[in-house]
Amino acid sequence: MKRIVLLVGGVETLAYFSIQMGNEWKRMGYKVFYFDLEDEMNSAKKLRRFIKPGETVLVTFNFEGLEKEAGVYREGIGYVWDEYAIPCYNIAVDHPYYYHERLADLPEKYYHISIDRLHEAYFKQFYPEFTHRGFLPLAGSRLEELCKPNTGKEDGKQPVEYPAEAIRKPVEKKYNVIMTGNFTPTSFCEPYIHWINDEYAAFYQGIIDDIIAHPHRTVEEVALEHCEREMGENTYKDLRMALHRMIFIDIYVRNYWRREAVKVLVDAGIQVDVYGKGWDELTCEHPENMILHPQTTSEECLKAIAASKISLNVMPWFKDGAHDRVFNSILNGTVSVTDTSKYLCEELKEGQGVCYYDLAQIEKLPELVGDLLADDARREEIVRAGIPVVEEKHTWIRRAHQLMEWIEEDEGRSERKDGEENGNNQGKAKNSA
Repeated sequence: MKRIVLLVGGVETLAYFSIQMGNEWKRMGYKVFYFDLEDEMNSAKKLRRFIKPGETVLVTFNFEGLEKEAGVYREGIGYVWDEYAIPCYNIAVDHPYYYHERLADLPEKYYHISIDRLHEAYFKQFYPEFTHRGFLPLAGSRLEELCKPNTGKEDGKQPVEYPAEAIRKPVEKKYNVIMTGNFTPTSFCEPYIHWINDEYAAFYQGIIDDIIAHPHRTVEEVALEHCEREMGENTYKDLRMALHRMIFIDIYVRNYWRREAVKVLVDAGIQVDVYGKGWDELTCEHPENMILHPQTTSEECLKAIAASKISLNVMPWFKDGAHDRVFNSILNGTVSVTDTSKYLCEELKEGQGVCYYDLAQIEKLPELVGDLLADDARREEIVRAGIPVVEEKHTWIRRAHQLMEWIEEDEGRSERKDGEENGNNQGKAKNSA
């Protein structure tokens, strides 16, 4: 495969991830085309000129380009990806139960990629009809590596300036603690909890209370236990639909702990700068310690993280994966204070760019953060211990290489299969003659 199609113009963060990998693929000699979701029809014309059957692949996040967008899908005809037999690699950055309705009428050559090993296990169990390609966790980026997509030529012939090995420059640490990401009040989920009747509301609330009381457990683990207790055994198709209807529980739980982490710090007198939507709806005893900033771009978030002493992270309930906030923080010279996941603890030991806290003992978070803020030398030591690990294994450059290995493996496997089928057909024709 020498030609890669990526998506921009949709979710800014996902476009940013794509651009990071796209620039590395260009450096490797591949041609990259950015399909612009804000200019679909114009991009569609350029896309058809870019595509070469047998040499082109789509790489996307969260089903962008796979939702029957006008530029790539026509009623009665289908996807352009099927028209040219293009393999489609989709990196799903949320749990599979978010995507139940999207996992329908997909291109024939669809490959699903999970960012959490438990997401992968769930997908294989509840969606066995699809091909799961592998586990590819989110990754980080450093400010020195920021690149913009080429414009003006859709065939990727414009040169890309690839930065030399970056040397970390001193950055003024004007923020004590930063939290990047949006906040949704748990009150948002109340209509969904009560959408049927009181009996169902009690059932849903029971699941929520159980997860909050046991924050090391996944939503699906607890929800399936409650479903079996209430309804007995069900088919996997019934259960996957039931879990899809409970995605508000995931939203509730992740925002509950996001609220608690910020609240416990600001109420303890620690100033936290929050970047994102919804934080003005958080109620606490000392709102003067919570400094509000509007939602911004990935690049501006990296700049703010680099200017912070501590970057606070609350996992979006990835219990066997990682979040890019952790890797971004370390790569940009800032200690990541985060709750744990199995995968993250395997990759980064305590003190390797991270300091871990336990959601079940959230009241201890202010002491941990306070000690770090008081010790500049310790923070620098922690960051220095983490940077080499993250640079080696957890950048979008590394993810681009891993993904290309899979694509080339699949291409080779497909060619062998086609060769075998052709050989079998020729053998049958000879025997018939």
